Amino acid sequence: MKQHLILETAHLLLAHHLSENDVVIDATVGNGHDTLFLSPKVSHVYAFDIQKQALDHTQKLIESHQLSNVTLIMDSHEHFAKYVTAFKAAIFNLGYLPGGDKDITTTSETTIKTVQSMLEHLPVGGFIQIVVYTGHEQGKIESDHLKDYLRTLCIEQFKVMKIELPYQDNQPPYILIIHKKKDGS
Repeated sequence: MKQHLILETAHLLLAHHLSENDVVIDATVGNGHDTLFLSPKVSHVYAFDIQKQALDHTQKLIESHQLSNVTLIMDSHEHFAKYVTAFKAAIFNLGYLPGGDKDITTTSETTIKTVQSMLEHLPVGGFIQIVVYTGHEQGKIESDHLKDYLRTLCIEQFKVMKIELPYQDNQPPYILIIHKKKDGS
């Protein structure tokens, strides 16, 4: 089995549901791999991170691949609406920056607040994809709170899908996808 099956699956899903006219938010840029993956497939990527190290690394990737449709933003994803309000999709890779300070993590409070706000801006047919990592304490907390929040979504308006590796003993990440099927009444 491939080592990063969940991330590869997340990319396959993105590639299938995005087109060259779409605008996407990479809410947690990390080392820039999702931004790099998305950029050739869409019209524009708005990439957020609170860590300069993440944005610097991503800037180098963008330059080395000669990409011009990425806007890097050093700010929390919770402030996305200051930069972009029309988008087809948003993606999150929760947790901490690989190779960075493991004490700097995403938190359930900020993630849920951001997802709530994004769902209001999301067009019908749009989606939010979240890769959730439970292999560290904050990740477990965030996972539990996120699942509790998603249970409250209107099932007539949103469909939530979970993709996981249930029989692994090493706490692998899993994917959540929130698809907006209709606007609220």
